[in-house]
Amino acid sequence: MMAAPASRRFSLITLPTTPTQRLWLVIFIDPARPGPGASLRVRLLHLLLRPLRPGYRHVMAISPEGPDHRWLMVNPASDTLAVGCLHSTSVISELRAAVAAGRAHVVAVDARQPRTWKFRGLFTCVATIAHLTGTEAGPFTTPWRLHRRMTGCEAPD
Repeated sequence: MMAAPASRRFSLITLPTTPTQRLWLVIFIDPARPGPGASLRVRLLHLLLRPLRPGYRHVMAISPEGPDHRWLMVNPASDTLAVGCLHSTSVISELRAAVAAGRAHVVAVDARQPRTWKFRGLFTCVATIAHLTGTEAGPFTTPWRLHRRMTGCEAPD
């Protein structure tokens, strides 16, 4: 089932869009520590993320795509937005292992179209995933606060 044409959402061209109802597994993790040869920008970003709650310094999302073990992945990084399709039968087992080891936290979210237009603020991992899932989040929300919103522990503003 396809959603309304993109032109209804003020697009310049008329293309069908994907359904707004989609299950996303939102993954909260810590980025890897930069190696010795990492650029100054990467090392500074790592230092800027240190005050955030451990285990909640980055967020990305995956969604099942088709019957043959494909997963649509959205990983907003500091310098790029990685969107791709993973072809793997081990995605869920690897994710379960990371959660069991305390390296990741996962929330299943049914994406929905927001009721009104939302200003998403800075291009951060949180703003991108909030926009993707239709979750209410302010322009300066941290991954921890997004997690609390998605799990119902914190009411939207």
